[in-house]
Amino acid sequence: MDLSINSSWIVGEKEFNNLTFFGEKLKNIQEKASDKILAGGYLEKRTLYTSSLFVRKINDEFDRRNTHLGIDFWLPKNTPIHAILEGEVVCASVDLEHKGYGGLVILKHTIEDFYFYSLYGHLSVKSALKNTIGDVLKKDEKIAELGDSIENGDWVPHLHFQIMLTLLEYQNDFPGVAFESEIEIWKRICPNPNLLFKLEQL
Repeated sequence: MDLSINSSWIVGEKEFNNLTFFGEKLKNIQEKASDKILAGGYLEKRTLYTSSLFVRKINDEFDRRNTHLGIDFWLPKNTPIHAILEGEVVCASVDLEHKGYGGLVILKHTIEDFYFYSLYGHLSVKSALKNTIGDVLKKDEKIAELGDSIENGDWVPHLHFQIMLTLLEYQNDFPGVAFESEIEIWKRICPNPNLLFKLEQL
C-alpha cells in the first residue's frame, strides 16, 4: 500500500482521516486481493501527518514529523495479533491521544547476547492491558486484538508493527513517526521490520 506523498489513490490528510472514505477504499482493494494482507509504509514520507502534532519550528523553519518507522498491516478490528518471536512484555499501555497508538504492547526479544524490541500498536485497550510487564509470550502466542477507531487513536483499524534496537528512555510509548531532520538517526534505531518477514512485496 502506498500512502506516501506520491500516492495516486489516497490524496492528503483529508482523505486519509475521513475514516469512512479511507475504509471503503481499503475494502475495495482488499476484495480484489482477498488472499493477501494490505501492508507497507516503512520509511514512507506521508503527507497525512500535517496537524500541529507533527510539526515543530526550529530557527524559523518548520521540521515535519512525517516519516513512518514501521509497517502497517491493514486488517479488520478484532483481528488477533500474535508474537512473531518469543518475547518478554516490557510495555502494555494505552495511548489515548488523538492519532496515538490506542492499546500498545512492546516485547523484548533476546537471541544469545543480542536483544531487540517489537512494537504492536493500535490494539484494543482491553486486550492490550491483559498483558503484564514481565510476562513471557511464546512464538505465535496471542498478544492482543486490533481495536476500532474509537479506541485505537482514531484510525482505520490496522496494526502498526515496528522493531527497535533500543527503547531510549521511553517506558509507555515510542515514536512511530520521525522528523525529517532526524531520519538517519531513527533508521539506525528502527531497522526495516521486513528483516523478520522477508517478503519481496514489502
